[in-house]
Amino acid sequence: MNKRKQRINDLMDLIREQPALSIKNLAEMLNVSEMTIRRDMAYLKSNNLLNRAHGMNFLNSTSSISDAHHPYNLSTEFTKYNAEKDRIGRFASTLIDPGDIIIIDSGTTAGMLSKHIPENMNLTILCYNYYTLSQLYNKNGVSIIFPGGYFHRTDQMFESSEGLNLIKNHRANKLFIGASGIHEKLGMTCAHNYEVLTKRAVLNSSLIKILLADSSKFGIVNTAYFAQLNEIDVVVTDKGISKGWQNFISNLGKKLYIV
Repeated sequence: MNKRKQRINDLMDLIREQPALSIKNLAEMLNVSEMTIRRDMAYLKSNNLLNRAHGMNFLNSTSSISDAHHPYNLSTEFTKYNAEKDRIGRFASTLIDPGDIIIIDSGTTAGMLSKHIPENMNLTILCYNYYTLSQLYNKNGVSIIFPGGYFHRTDQMFESSEGLNLIKNHRANKLFIGASGIHEKLGMTCAHNYEVLTKRAVLNSSLIKILLADSSKFGIVNTAYFAQLNEIDVVVTDKGISKGWQNFISNLGKKLYIV
């Protein structure tokens, strides 16, 4: 992540936690000039991410900011847009060919894909989520690479520096990756900062990058940035995606599947 995106992420965190902080306070806490803070806040306002009222700053939670400040729980997330995620996961499984080497990211939609992974296709799959592993371990013709590491119970993800090194030393021809938020300018974001390094590692280790995201994720911003949408090759989503987003993805030259 470049310095400006990191600073904007940190600024959003501070505003969310302490809406009454002044420009001067924010500048001191982020060790930048007040002019820089004013420019960053103007940028957030221009993207409908920030409002000011009664001398306080408020992040816009109605359209562009997700409910990331609420604890993320994989089991709870599975109940949201469940039918759409299942269709996305089922369709994504048709993009798999015999002999593929695949990486499956953590998250609910990727978890749905793992349910529909075909058997007897001589697949090698790298994954780092307990739920995904539980769907794969008894499938015939699937060899599993599991980096392991520290277990995050809320999203059932494993991560560690050793796991990152293992990912970096492997290559896959297809990556199925998820995102908690997708924004035209602020890029793709996830629910937790500890996910970022793993997501960057799998992006760098994969040939074809396939984003699996239900339509509710578009226009949403979380604080943990990991990539821009133009780093993705294929997008698979549901019929709820707006025409504006369809045009945006098409203008990027990316393949879009709506299921």
